[in-house]
Amino acid sequence: MVLDLDAELARFRAAYQPQCATFAGVTWRYIVGGHGPTTLLLLPGAPGIAEMAFPYLAAFAQHQRVIAPSYPAEIGSLEELLAGLTALLATETTGPIQLIGASYSGIVAQYLLHRHPERIASLLIGDTGVPRRARARALQLALAVIVRLPRLGLHATLAVALAYVLAGNTPAHHFWQRYFKGVVALLTVPEFANRVRVMLDMDRQGHELHPISPWRGPTLLMETADDPLFSAAERAALRLRFPHAEVHTFHTQGHITALTRAPEYIAVMQAFLARHC
Repeated sequence: MVLDLDAELARFRAAYQPQCATFAGVTWRYIVGGHGPTTLLLLPGAPGIAEMAFPYLAAFAQHQRVIAPSYPAEIGSLEELLAGLTALLATETTGPIQLIGASYSGIVAQYLLHRHPERIASLLIGDTGVPRRARARALQLALAVIVRLPRLGLHATLAVALAYVLAGNTPAHHFWQRYFKGVVALLTVPEFANRVRVMLDMDRQGHELHPISPWRGPTLLMETADDPLFSAAERAALRLRFPHAEVHTFHTQGHITALTRAPEYIAVMQAFLARHC
């Protein structure tokens, strides 16, 4: 069955309204849905928009409580991001949570787990990798260019990058191509620069994740066999970091499997959670 994602998003927007809380002078917006014995913290991808996870929120909220934050535009360091997430957990949850993150936030999730292992009951991360010093050097050079770009120049640059990342001809690809076009139209240079600064911190501070944490809770790693953003070597390094993890490989191409094949992704995650919650 092919989902009408435009209709699904409209229903989601009608059903869920973002909440707000201020931590350390920064306003966080997040979506809360569902009820149940466990709480899922669903971290956003690189754009930092909670709404992008609407298929996941709608599915998980049928049986569990779900919290999905957006990353504030003002946050430009890993320390600020982790502090805000920690404050959000303290405000909205009690007890351990199921932690979910993909791509950019798959790495955020690794840092959050390292800082607060006692708060994490299980970890589910997909289409992600590990911090890399070599990428930090490239990001530093890119950041020096980004902060000098006019807003239209940033939008043009991102349009080219997204044409590569979002390439595909399915209805789901077409939906997300339109959606990201709208995201880019609203993006400012300072906000994008801050998102890059956080990634830069994550790559520079990778030593924090060594030695490997003794945490051995239930872990699911989801990966795409031909992911252009996270290489096979990087995915192998992630598996070494979590040697006890279950691994599910989607035999497809591209980096946005979690978006374009969301029903399959959700089914794998729900099966995992049913076994371990």
